[in-house]
Amino acid sequence: MNCLECDAVLSIPSDAIQGEIVSCKDCGASYELTKDNATGMLTIRPAELEEEDWGE
Repeated sequence: MNCLECDAVLSIPSDAIQGEIVSCKDCGASYELTKDNATGMLTIRPAELEEEDWGE
């Protein structure tokens, strides 16, 4: 799989599971692994990272 931002090859561990977060080593973009119901294969989507609120 390639990064959606910079097209670099993403390193996906062989024991990766659905919901795991992986990051691009080149640009730092984060992706969540999801399972494609039709094929059963893992795919990626941009991770929804929560930001710190710090009481603002």
